[in-house]
Amino acid sequence: MSTDNAATFDCPECDVTAPSTSVPYDSLGYVVCPVCGYAATPEAAETPGVDRSPSAGD
Repeated sequence: MSTDNAATFDCPECDVTAPSTSVPYDSLGYVVCPVCGYAATPEAAETPGVDRSPSAGD
């Protein structure tokens, strides 16, 4: 018995689920939602309110 589980993209902004083969990518290779245009960039993945500045001891 064979089971095929296709990879999917789940948009965190508009909750659309699409096959990963139909989702476009930007010039840097980050996924872009085909419905709302959400781009999964490192800036979008950061947690708001977290200070990422280097400490004085670094």
